[in-house]
Amino acid sequence: MEEIKNQLIFLLGSFLSGILVMLAYEAVNIFRGLFRPGVFGRLFLDVVFFIISGVCVFQMIFLCNNGTIRSFFVFAFGAGAILYRKTVGTLLSDLFVKMVRKICYLVSRPFAIFYRKVANKLKKPGKKS
Repeated sequence: MEEIKNQLIFLLGSFLSGILVMLAYEAVNIFRGLFRPGVFGRLFLDVVFFIISGVCVFQMIFLCNNGTIRSFFVFAFGAGAILYRKTVGTLLSDLFVKMVRKICYLVSRPFAIFYRKVANKLKKPGKKS
């Protein structure tokens, strides 16, 4: 009975790991949405993400199941990732990027208005009609 309980905990952990990996990938997508890296920047971000997530998944398999890869781990991990992607998906990252852009716009707005007023005052005296 103890073995079944441990495997169920491992199954739940696998499912949650899939969700967490997709949540981490959403963080990468948020970074992409804010800074718009080029092709090589996106490639670099993806490689770093997959290396880090691969190490974390391997560590979970190694510590929780003595390094044995079980088919139900793969299915539960994939189900967690797919469920996250299909339910929350990019909605979270899109909302976050829009929110940060709106905050940046609202913070920079007074400076833009001040700059325009100063630029107009400096331009008017030198203008001859």
